[in-house]
Amino acid sequence: MTTTTPAATMTSAAASPRPDAVQNRHVQVLCVLFFFSGFPALIYQLVWQRALFRIFGVNIESVTIVVTAFMLGLGLGGLAGGWLSKRRALPLLLMLAVIETLTGAFGLFSLSIFERVGGLVLGSALPLIALVTLALVVVPTLLMGATLPLLVGHLVRRSGNVGASVGQLYYVNTLGAGAACLACAVLLFPLLGMHGSVVVAVGFNAAVAVGAVAAYLSDRQRTRHDAAQAGPPPAASAPRTALPFGVVLAMSCSGGLVSLSYEIFFFRAMSYASGSSSFAFATTLGAFLIGLASGSRLGAEACAGPGGEVLIRRMQRGLLVASLIGFAFLPLLAHLAWLDRAILGVGLLGVYLLARQWGLVLPCLAQLGVAADA
Repeated sequence: MTTTTPAATMTSAAASPRPDAVQNRHVQVLCVLFFFSGFPALIYQLVWQRALFRIFGVNIESVTIVVTAFMLGLGLGGLAGGWLSKRRALPLLLMLAVIETLTGAFGLFSLSIFERVGGLVLGSALPLIALVTLALVVVPTLLMGATLPLLVGHLVRRSGNVGASVGQLYYVNTLGAGAACLACAVLLFPLLGMHGSVVVAVGFNAAVAVGAVAAYLSDRQRTRHDAAQAGPPPAASAPRTALPFGVVLAMSCSGGLVSLSYEIFFFRAMSYASGSSSFAFATTLGAFLIGLASGSRLGAEACAGPGGEVLIRRMQRGLLVASLIGFAFLPLLAHLAWLDRAILGVGLLGVYLLARQWGLVLPCLAQLGVAADA
């Protein structure tokens, strides 16, 4: 007969980490992976936009076609990723590794592909150019758009909180994209050019793919250990949401329309205020993305607390503040025109503050209208 002393029990408890500590560490790993996943995605977007503009010209038609192709690809990717995330037997972290690998493989040859295809359709009718542009970017942007719902699905299986998962992952991914935007403006494009920037992006894709495989292996081992020690799962109550899913979809669609409209409005205003400098374009996009990231983090924190009417009121306050900032943006720049080049800093602050309020909308809507079910 053997007995266990208190000291041995304490040693054993200290040797095996608590489940919540392991969970937090796993979430931190996912956040690091998704931060660096946003970095190459933004590099590709800026490089491919430049390449396509160089081929088809820079006018309102080409800008509209390129932006529409990017948004459509990301949207279809989100739909595909959501469909995949519902497959319980699918290893979502391995899917992330596959997506990053395929994206990097396309990115490595993307500029040469664009140049060859652009030479074939140069001078063609606008509808043909639009179809070719869509065909060029829809596959890689679809892959990039699928990453968020895949990781959200993976995290929700463990946390049971949709809004907090969406907010946390959207925060780190958008923050990575904003950091990449500023890095492109200051370092990558001036020092490495477009081809060198693509190589950097491919390197990030490879690193994220390797990290996702490592995280999958570690998580599988921990899941097996927990399943061996756990008893039968408790009976789950039927999940409930505060808003119908159709209402959440309509609000998300309207929010995307308004948010992108603000983005285009800011680009135009800041370009006029700064003399149409490429640096102003990159920094404005960076401020907008970092603002969205910051707001998404606020939304994740709000979703971790009491929901329902509290989240709705939080969104209402945020959107009211954003509307006031948007209303005062141009008059403020006009009254501070005497600052000359320093007006760029004032404008970037306004862009950041408005985007910060819009960033909390997506996680709050997800929490209100999406049940954390199977």
